[in-house]
Amino acid sequence: MMMRQDLISLLRTLWQELDDNAVQLPSGRTVPVLGEPLIGFAATDDPLFERYKDPEVIGPDWLSPKEWLPEAKTVVGIFYPYADELREEVRGEGPVVSASADTGFPQAGKCARKITAALMEALSNAGITVLDPGRDPRFKVTNTPVRSGEDESLHFCSAWSQRHALYACGLGTFGIHRHLITEKGCAGTMGSFLIDAAYEPTPRTYTGVYDNCIMCGACVSRCPAHAITLEHCRNLLRCLQHGDEIEKLGGSECGRCMFGVPCESRNPSA
Repeated sequence: MMMRQDLISLLRTLWQELDDNAVQLPSGRTVPVLGEPLIGFAATDDPLFERYKDPEVIGPDWLSPKEWLPEAKTVVGIFYPYADELREEVRGEGPVVSASADTGFPQAGKCARKITAALMEALSNAGITVLDPGRDPRFKVTNTPVRSGEDESLHFCSAWSQRHALYACGLGTFGIHRHLITEKGCAGTMGSFLIDAAYEPTPRTYTGVYDNCIMCGACVSRCPAHAITLEHCRNLLRCLQHGDEIEKLGGSECGRCMFGVPCESRNPSA
């Protein structure tokens, strides 16, 4: 049986021993892509997971942990922060297309998935049942048109949400840019999965959805699509449309609202 602390130690070891935790950017500089990850745990019978079915939160397509895996007892959430050097490069590039983001983000995602897969394999080898909802055939996302103030927007109703899983696991709260703000900031990528072992939940040090956001508005001015407001958060329709414009210009990634802001690499409310 793999214990809770064993999993935490294994996560750190896997991160330290990554042989591909680096990328050569178009500038010629080679930088690491992932900083040391954070891990948190939530009980699958936490009432919060049922509240996610509320249309004002996620919606009826959301499947609770036990709907994914009836024998599940714990949700495991992991936040993989982007490395300091990668964030520095992205932060310093232009307002629309970022060659560093286009190169660094995919490599960071690849490394994060590699670590998550290794953790799941180790748990499985220890006799623990594991399931990743995001890679299950039942996973789907429905985009519903909504109003955001005077503008048209979208609401994403997904069968599983990494951000909401990590919120339940005590890893952070949302910002008005809709990213999760952890103790290591919001600039990073995530992973989550279910296990049938009972691990002690990570205490949530917050009660409000936006407790870690200081509502400074820095992400409002950083957004090249003008898709974020203090009153209505990030307009997802406008954000997606901006993504299409980036592709036309030869880029693939944005994420500007995560960089050059107080919550980039820390919890500004702490």
